[in-house]
Amino acid sequence: MKLVNQTKFSLFYADGSRLNYGNCLIACVASILEERIDEVPNVYTFYGLDDNSIPMEDKYWFKTLNTWLKLKHNKMFHHNDLDVISNVEYVIMRGLSMRGKPHCCIYKNNNGYYSPYFDPHPTSQYLSETHYYFTIEND
Repeated sequence: MKLVNQTKFSLFYADGSRLNYGNCLIACVASILEERIDEVPNVYTFYGLDDNSIPMEDKYWFKTLNTWLKLKHNKMFHHNDLDVISNVEYVIMRGLSMRGKPHCCIYKNNNGYYSPYFDPHPTSQYLSETHYYFTIEND
């Protein structure tokens, strides 16, 4: 794994709504695949990232990332609930940062126990709360 820090950071309005997106997820994908961050598609150009009424697998950003992964790496991106145990060594955990904002970090899978491994944010504080995780697996 080649650790890649995020290069963009989310900005929020005073009411908590998001002005723009950071690229923590993209940095995690780049790290696991040992890619430069600018080689991974900027899925943040697609809307609906925070729209929970759309199933994860139907969101445009998810489909775009999966298309790229399949074509370039013959891999697929999967969304997993916390109660699902994966055999993948490194997962991308999604939750709330210590700053109370949505964030992604890489966690290491130790027989179903996921421990913090890499935070692409400069604070390296990891997550205060975990919600679900993504895996990158062979197609």
